[in-house]
Amino acid sequence: METWNLTTLTRLFAADPAALGDVDVAVPEQGDVICVTLKEKGDLDVFVAVSGERDILVSAVLLPCKEVPNREAFERMVLKTHKFVPLSSFGITTIDGEEWYELFGSLSAHSPADTVVEEVAILAANAVDAAHMIDEWKSGEIAA
Repeated sequence: METWNLTTLTRLFAADPAALGDVDVAVPEQGDVICVTLKEKGDLDVFVAVSGERDILVSAVLLPCKEVPNREAFERMVLKTHKFVPLSSFGITTIDGEEWYELFGSLSAHSPADTVVEEVAILAANAVDAAHMIDEWKSGEIAA
């Protein structure tokens, strides 16, 4: 099986796979990642990169860490419950010197096209669920 690269991944997502709905595909200025904007998920941006010849990395940035009250307790809760989020993991990434929560996953760069599309669709659904969970945490509906 052929190994995916940014060019072939861009073509795949630009082909508008039904599992993702209406999407826009862009290559940001840095050029080492593609951004797949899922319009039916509130214009959620999912970033896709290829790491060498082995892995495809997929991530969705959620919100700045500083916007989450009682951050330590929140992170403890996320670590205790992360296994309930299939094919995705929570993480912290730095964007322009600021820490942000993200949801990410990876799969083989040799995966078939339908598996790649499915991973992006699942990560997007998980990101929407995570955003709702964060909103509940911020409103106090979820206790520490």
